[in-house]
Amino acid sequence: MYKEQGISNHEVSEAGIFLLFSYFYNTRTTATQSNNREYFKMRKNLFALVMGICLSSYAHAASKDSNVVIENSKEFYEFVYDKKNKGVKVLQELTTSYQCINFRTVIPIVEFYDDKTTIDNVEMKISGYKMKFEPKYDYYSINDIFYSDAHICYFNLPFEKKWSRSDVYFEKTVTDPRYFTSIYFSDQYSVENKRVVITIPRNIKVELKEMNFGKLDITSSSKYDEKLDADVITYVVRSIPARESEPNSPGPSYTEPHILVLCKYADEPTGKITYFNTLDDQYAWYHSITKDFVDNDAVKAKALEITKGLTNDLDKIKKIFYWMHDNIRYIAFEDGIAAFKPEKSEEVLRKKYGDCKGMAHLTKELLKSLGFDARLCWIGTNHIAYDYSTPSIAVDNHMICALIYQGKIYFLDATENYIGFNEYAERIQGRQVLIEDGEKYIYTKVPATDYTQNANIEKVSMAINGTDLEGSATREWKGEDKEFFFSGLNSIKKEKSNEALIKYLSENNKNYAITDLVTSSLSDYDKTLTASYKVKYTNAISSFGNDLYVDLDFRKDLGDFTFDLAERKNDYWFSYKINTQLELQLSIPAGYTASAVPPNLSIKNDDYEFTATIKQEAGKLIYNKTIIIKNPRLVKSKFEQWNKDIQKLKAFYNEQVVFSKK
Repeated sequence: MYKEQGISNHEVSEAGIFLLFSYFYNTRTTATQSNNREYFKMRKNLFALVMGICLSSYAHAASKDSNVVIENSKEFYEFVYDKKNKGVKVLQELTTSYQCINFRTVIPIVEFYDDKTTIDNVEMKISGYKMKFEPKYDYYSINDIFYSDAHICYFNLPFEKKWSRSDVYFEKTVTDPRYFTSIYFSDQYSVENKRVVITIPRNIKVELKEMNFGKLDITSSSKYDEKLDADVITYVVRSIPARESEPNSPGPSYTEPHILVLCKYADEPTGKITYFNTLDDQYAWYHSITKDFVDNDAVKAKALEITKGLTNDLDKIKKIFYWMHDNIRYIAFEDGIAAFKPEKSEEVLRKKYGDCKGMAHLTKELLKSLGFDARLCWIGTNHIAYDYSTPSIAVDNHMICALIYQGKIYFLDATENYIGFNEYAERIQGRQVLIEDGEKYIYTKVPATDYTQNANIEKVSMAINGTDLEGSATREWKGEDKEFFFSGLNSIKKEKSNEALIKYLSENNKNYAITDLVTSSLSDYDKTLTASYKVKYTNAISSFGNDLYVDLDFRKDLGDFTFDLAERKNDYWFSYKINTQLELQLSIPAGYTASAVPPNLSIKNDDYEFTATIKQEAGKLIYNKTIIIKNPRLVKSKFEQWNKDIQKLKAFYNEQVVFSKK
């Protein structure tokens, strides 16, 4: 459990990194590009491919490979009481028949399991013949760091020729029904026919919630099996398209057809076994696996070392928070892995890495050792469609720390490197959160902030010198724009950071020369980040006769960001709310007058604002532009209007200021 979407990376060169740093800033909101904030987490979240097998076929990754389809899929799930272990388990039989429709090929098959799941049998048939083979079982790894509760079974599935069929069969057992949370109907390949059968004895209470069925061809039926004293629910699915892997899309729980499986309790002769009948039950289980941690002398010693010389409480709290950012490496787990118990804080401290649970626990223990009221929190990021009205471990995929200080709750997410204290990432803003409170819990929400938390503000003063523009500029970054900046900069070796920073500021435009660069502290994440520098923009002026033509805005934010209405399938989610501002003052050259300026632009709605004005004042032109994304979730139904508004913005960018001799 507990991972935001990781991205694999294979030895990106330092030169490539700083080029991408400047390039991705310019394209960070381009619909055809991947989420570049996540790109800069690559170096933290590397997804190591086990034994050279391509795992891109796993889970939520979609494939547009039309050469392979799933002709038939049969899935059987049965809830049974395990007398030996005195609990409910879920038996699974999964049969998938693939067909190759164009040319011979080989595809990877990957099946995940963990310490609550066993793979009991694996079979493979090629063109109807059962094959002898050795599936490989290995640890799931990230950055070559292995986790005992996360495993994969994998092998290659060949197709001999066009129209050949290959079949895969798995038998699995989930030994704790809390971990059996969902059944997805879609796959990375298109599914022609699928049959899902769920057998639930009458003494076991299981709720099935149908999610995202929409207008799909899904039918269901239920019958009573007297012999088993069980209800048998059958779903028949036809013509399910392959999952679409599109950048900046909502998580699959928002879009993909699936059943949310909620095992509530079992009435057995030996007594009632309660799983997650209510949220109280869910918290009680969470608390049971986190309450036994004890204070550790090494953690307290480290906390005292970190805060040595500090007397102010808030200074100590911030020092601990930022020390976690700088010194503990985030290693992410994939959604669904059964590791819900945080690692001991002293182990995270010793190893200098941990997942979100381990990092949250260490943050808590460092603060507690100094006498602060710090607590663990369970939360689901906006990657997940559910909330705590549905008791299930599918509801949350993240853990953070809460600090209760002077009557206020502060949320500390140690995995969000470089974000300021009391600032919150878009992925957790407004999300429900459970805060430990002994045998009870505090149920609240992380504060949601508007676009003003994030800022990218540029002020430029320039004058015309021949065919060049020369002057000075200042920049400042706040909130998640600042975090994005620091994430990119800290992905690069320090000796190359200045070069990368200049490329970033100039967007790698060789005609936009930056000198005399001065920045505020690059290690103080609590303050606004600032930069000042001199600028020389060569060949920025075109001259025809008595007229000078000037393009005031070389950045042209969002100018080419439109959606392909035929291709894009999902809503588009910006990484965070955007607040970009530019003010440029341009001196009017002596002997000239501004004979033509672009008309003002004003586009405002509930989701975004694009405004641009140019006015003349005492021998200079003042250009002001704002690009604001107030609602980062742009729904598909608004793409057409968005495209029209972007065309208006682009038309404004394409207009030039004209200076004419008097």
